[in-house]
Amino acid sequence: MTALIAAAVIFVVFAIGDAISTRTKAIVSMLLVASVVFLAGFWTGLFPTTLFTDSTLLSVAGIFVTMLLVHLGTIIKLRDFGAQWRTVIVAAVACVAISAGVYFIGSLVIEKGFALTGAPILSGGVVATLLMTDMATAANRSDLAVFATLVMCAQGFVGYPVASLCLKSEAKRLKRKIDSGEIDPSAIEQTATAQETRKKLLPPIPQKYNTPNVILAKLILVALFSTWVAGLFNNAVNKLVWCLVFGVLAKELGLLEEDALGKANATGIVMPIITLSIFTNLATATPSMVTGMVVPLLAVVLIGTVCFAVSSILIGKAFHYSWQMSVAIGSSCLFGFPGTLIVSNEVVASTATNDAEKQYLNDQIMPKMLIAGMVTVSITSVLIAGVMSGWM
Repeated sequence: MTALIAAAVIFVVFAIGDAISTRTKAIVSMLLVASVVFLAGFWTGLFPTTLFTDSTLLSVAGIFVTMLLVHLGTIIKLRDFGAQWRTVIVAAVACVAISAGVYFIGSLVIEKGFALTGAPILSGGVVATLLMTDMATAANRSDLAVFATLVMCAQGFVGYPVASLCLKSEAKRLKRKIDSGEIDPSAIEQTATAQETRKKLLPPIPQKYNTPNVILAKLILVALFSTWVAGLFNNAVNKLVWCLVFGVLAKELGLLEEDALGKANATGIVMPIITLSIFTNLATATPSMVTGMVVPLLAVVLIGTVCFAVSSILIGKAFHYSWQMSVAIGSSCLFGFPGTLIVSNEVVASTATNDAEKQYLNDQIMPKMLIAGMVTVSITSVLIAGVMSGWM
């Protein structure tokens, strides 16, 4: 198959996945749809097993993923984390609880390799999946590489419904307080969070010279430096973790802008190519291999769900969060941003009866969910996966 045809097939599959995800309000994720279509294509002979390599897109995926991690560092707002420190702790503990529970408890009921692979992925996203897939490939365990993809696809089936139900219950709880007069949303002073202009250590590049190519050059240089630092420590900590850390530092120093890939107009092409790396092992997956993973998959999901729910409620109670809000925060491990934004918007829109109520509910729910999604998927799970990927 020619590179152009292969690439066309891949992007059409992704487009179909996006359409179904939008139609189902993200309950059925694009990743799940794409996995099913690719597996069906490989098993029926409709797609050649060389589809991904034929497209030549994978040749740049390794570079793009380092740039993505640096970019994630540029969208982390440290001041927001300070304001929502309770949420940060609840979300981080939930993420750790999922990983620890799936690994230590899961190892008692399923093969240890499945527990190790699934632990950080269930509490993370694309990057955690890539890290554990690399671990499986290095260990010559193609079954674990396929399992990594299946775990990621299963996340949304639990995460979205749990978050939606809990946030709906939380919104109704707050609405009852408004209706009873206990809370008057119109009397709550709305203070605009003016973005304080802080002087950076490095002066900004004049806008006319700060072109997309310049931004991409800075991103890849930070990624290169991060990889070099990882090598100095014999990759004891994965290079992607260093990319995230140095991305934050580069933004705080003024070397990189906030939302660097977005400002370079590159997110739309970088993300699909990185996501493609997740599906590569499906080309070698057989029907018997996939069906044999149903029990380990269910074990990982069930154990992880119980762990994040219990830990979120206990920690949230110490911070005087309702159990509904606490569980919703913990569930962000399973889908992250932009799902946290989508679910929050839908719940607030369906509960509020006027603009004042909508503003109040937004203020109570949205910041917590956005920060939770960032803490779990973009930071904690990456750190956990970076450590656990060396345990095989």
